[in-house]
Amino acid sequence: MFRQEMKCAFTQGVIDRFGDSSAAPIPPENEVDKAFNDPRSDIFIITADGVPAGGTIIKREENKKYSLDLLFIFKEFLNKKIGTAAWQAIESHYPDAEIWETFTPYFERRNIHFYLNKCGFRIVEFFCEFHRDEHDLTEEFRDINTSGFFRFEKIMKPRPALFQ
Repeated sequence: MFRQEMKCAFTQGVIDRFGDSSAAPIPPENEVDKAFNDPRSDIFIITADGVPAGGTIIKREENKKYSLDLLFIFKEFLNKKIGTAAWQAIESHYPDAEIWETFTPYFERRNIHFYLNKCGFRIVEFFCEFHRDEHDLTEEFRDINTSGFFRFEKIMKPRPALFQ
């Protein structure tokens, strides 16, 4: 169920922007497989009043860096502050995180707004045909990558110690 609902959520963004979903799936199936099978990944179902409302995949990188590999909210739960609450829960769940990283396609205005204005991320890189991200990408994802992706980072502020 998780994979199918995730595909629907991401496909809706493609349909909203381009009018159909004939473009390659975002994210590509083999990228999803990599995220699901990576032992550093944590997979969570996001719920609202006990009902599944979305999901997320978080990957633990090195040196207190974490990657928000996927975050999606089902269409019927959009604009209800569930994504913001989910992000706040993620931050609380990983108090040792010093750096967060995520990516989103250039056309996903809702995602860009969410990461910048709701979650406190900053755009640090733009991948396109002039600047390709070649590291750790499948060929299918490299092709999509040339149409434009933003890389976001969030540097966490040090939290004061409760006891000195």
